[in-house]
Amino acid sequence: MYFEKKQLEERLKIVEKEIRHIPLINLPAMVVIGLSLYAKLGHNPELLHPLFTNSNVVNGALAIAIPWAVFCAYKSRKLSSEASELKKKLNC
Repeated sequence: MYFEKKQLEERLKIVEKEIRHIPLINLPAMVVIGLSLYAKLGHNPELLHPLFTNSNVVNGALAIAIPWAVFCAYKSRKLSSEASELKKKLNC
C-alpha cells in the first residue's frame, strides 16, 4: 500500500511539473497567432515587419501555430484529467 501511494505521489509531481511547462511551450504559438491575425486584419502590418505583407508567410505561420496550440490544449486537458485522477486515488 505504501509503495503504491509513493508511486502515485511521484507520478503526480511529474504531471504537475509538466502542467506548469505547457504555457511555456504554448507561448510561441500564441505569439505567432496574434501577430498573424494582426497581419491579416490590421491596417499596416508592414509596420511590425515587411514579411507580414506576404500572405503566404502569414498563412504558413498560422498553419504551423494553430495545430501547435491545439496540441498544447489537448496535452493540458489530458494532464489535468490525469492529475485529477491521481489526486482522487491519493485522497481515498
